[in-house]
Amino acid sequence: MPRLATLTLLALLAAPLAAAAEPAPAGGGERGDAAGAAPAAAEFLRVLRDEAGSPVSLDTAIVEYREPQAAAARAGRRTPLQVDLVAAVHVGSADYYETLDRLFADYDAVLYELVAPPNARVPKPGRKPAGAIGSAQQGLKNMLGLEFQLEQIDYAARNFVHADLSPKEFDAAMAKRGETWWTMFTRLMRESMARAERGGAGDDVSVGDLFGILFGSGPERQARLRRMMAEQFTDMDVLTEAFGGEEGSSLITDRNAAALAVLRDQVDRGRRRIAIFYGAAHMDDFDGRLREDFGLQPGEPVWLEAWDLRAAKPAAPRK
Repeated sequence: MPRLATLTLLALLAAPLAAAAEPAPAGGGERGDAAGAAPAAAEFLRVLRDEAGSPVSLDTAIVEYREPQAAAARAGRRTPLQVDLVAAVHVGSADYYETLDRLFADYDAVLYELVAPPNARVPKPGRKPAGAIGSAQQGLKNMLGLEFQLEQIDYAARNFVHADLSPKEFDAAMAKRGETWWTMFTRLMRESMARAERGGAGDDVSVGDLFGILFGSGPERQARLRRMMAEQFTDMDVLTEAFGGEEGSSLITDRNAAALAVLRDQVDRGRRRIAIFYGAAHMDDFDGRLREDFGLQPGEPVWLEAWDLRAAKPAAPRK
């Protein structure tokens, strides 16, 4: 049961964001314009621990990729291209999303993931999420005591640019590869089991954690569940091996290719400081493509706290 539960939760956190196909209002504000040995891969997700080894937070990274000055000059650019990979988890604290919103204001363009038609807009907070995945991610938000990304980020910002497949394009990409949601989940389970057999990160959950989740309440239960999930979720190799690599997948490979096509368009339009705001599971593939296809090199990551993993504080006694 622990392995199946963990895989299910991992799949929900890695699943694409999707919005109801609400047409954008006519005449509204512009949201952005649509449509040798490699260095070690950058890190995009971590569990921060204190000196005693106890988990403190689940953090996501912002990694800056910069074009060398000489390459910029050859391309006729006075200002070198900078592309920041902004890794995300689809549920997080309100402070986490508030920080991201503040940082996004400084970019020429923010390319975002959302499986939606080109003229769709993100539903306003309180609206029913789209489809079974959206509903499940909403349930996960409530279980963890966190917030849902689509309800916190300002997707109406003028510098936000849709950089993902439409539902029809995504369905077509899945059909071309012979994929279904069930086959994707099976690949995830198969890779997780193979890693366990090779001695990779296990899926064991302590009896104490299970009791805390089953019989705890309120902040105590949520804190235990966040800690359990964070320990498993940071093993991103399970996701990248299942959906990336040479074989690729519609979930990561094809959607990343769509995002990078939008990136090229934005560069051609003169944008020089661009963010790619996608789920953490996409970042390993983006990292390789930015290095190989765009000639960009990464800097040091800047870490943001997405989940507080500290033990819940006991409620203050009533006076």
